[in-house]
Amino acid sequence: MSEAHGGWDPQVLEKYYICPQLNNESIEKLLVCKNTDLSVISYIRFREKRQIPLQYLSVEEFDEQMQTLLGSTVISKYTGQQPSEDAINDNPSIIKHIDEIINKAVSVGASDIHFEPFEKHMACRFRVDGSLRLDRDIPKESIAEIIARLKIMSNLDISEKRRPQDGRIRFNTGTKVVDIRVSILPTDFGEKAVLRLLDKESLRLDLDLLGLPQSHKALLEEKIALANGMVLVTGPTGSGKTTTLYAMLNKLRSPNVNITTIEDPIEYNLEGINQTHIRPDIDLTFGNALRAILRQDPNIIMVGEIRDKETLDQAIRASLTGHLVLSTLHTNNAIATITRMLDLGAESYLLGSTLKLIVAQRLVQKICTSCKEEVTNIEQKAAARKIGAEDDIKVFSGRGCTKCGDTGFLGRKAIYEFLPVDETLSDMISKGSREADILSYAVNNGYYTLQKAGLSLVKEGETTPIEILKVIAS
Repeated sequence: MSEAHGGWDPQVLEKYYICPQLNNESIEKLLVCKNTDLSVISYIRFREKRQIPLQYLSVEEFDEQMQTLLGSTVISKYTGQQPSEDAINDNPSIIKHIDEIINKAVSVGASDIHFEPFEKHMACRFRVDGSLRLDRDIPKESIAEIIARLKIMSNLDISEKRRPQDGRIRFNTGTKVVDIRVSILPTDFGEKAVLRLLDKESLRLDLDLLGLPQSHKALLEEKIALANGMVLVTGPTGSGKTTTLYAMLNKLRSPNVNITTIEDPIEYNLEGINQTHIRPDIDLTFGNALRAILRQDPNIIMVGEIRDKETLDQAIRASLTGHLVLSTLHTNNAIATITRMLDLGAESYLLGSTLKLIVAQRLVQKICTSCKEEVTNIEQKAAARKIGAEDDIKVFSGRGCTKCGDTGFLGRKAIYEFLPVDETLSDMISKGSREADILSYAVNNGYYTLQKAGLSLVKEGETTPIEILKVIAS
């Protein structure tokens, strides 16, 4: 097809991967594939003054339809019209727009990108060092194309707008490949998308890089070297539990051991480790998967999270039958983890026999060194006293600068609380001792709490007392 036919230039159609399906010279729908430049869709809809439906095809199916179209005598009713380069440049390419957002998010170290539709615009926010920051506002007319493009990139159904969808993207920044987990959720003003950026290069897979005190590192290495038992990492969402578990697995992996994980989802692929993604829709739950894995002759099992009695029972059974079990729970501190497991239905005498170590952790924002200054405000001093600081302690904060995005913080550091289960503590758990008694015993035997770890960072001038109060209360 050429301009002599009064239609669209086939090179434009092929360049932007757009294929109009016609009915009496009218566009019935637009055929698209994962390579489609969605800015052209905006242009065609603008020209038509209507929302033309889209049909998503594989690249192979699209090519077949394109060849059929190019063999016809009429491509579109836009006689003499075609989307020129100028027209496309006036409406910036959605592809380039999304690529630029993702590249920027990776460059600033964001863990997540939020595309949030509102009545008059879409907000694009980055989560950096645990806090959300507005990156830009996106015009309302681009919302549909932004979401459609994200769906195409993650192989989701672009016509489904009523149900949540989850997918994955492998994104090449030009210098490295980043895995992206995509979640789409319907809201009042359209679909919201959240992209979790999983950058393998930034993953700290070495125990030496976790920032553990040397005594804690030695204790952790001692406990994960055991042939059986349970080592648990606890804390709220976003506290770095997965990173700690993966560092343990990296330390343990060897041609001589069989390591199997059950995750929801698999965040990173680790060479030499068997990783399973749970699928509740087909009844592949943590509990069911763990039951099956016990027949796979494992030495070490990592369970992404203990959420229910079934998973807990299977984890205890595994640790009692000659397996080392690593897992996580959502609890506020190490001692509360014992109470939580008993509440889930664990037998106290079995729990006392299997528990070897509980690690509680948080991620604390660090003061930006470029705008760090000593402060004397009442709020920071009051917070310092609450975490056990003396009145004459020097307190620092960041006033905000361009380097830290005017937040006063740049980067994060983990703080840890270690509760090793010795014979006495094992006996106390087996007998169902009260949480207060367990705490008293632990404190008398050098229990290093999150509060103490946080106070140490404040004394070193690495973070603020208010930040410590915030994270240990979560």
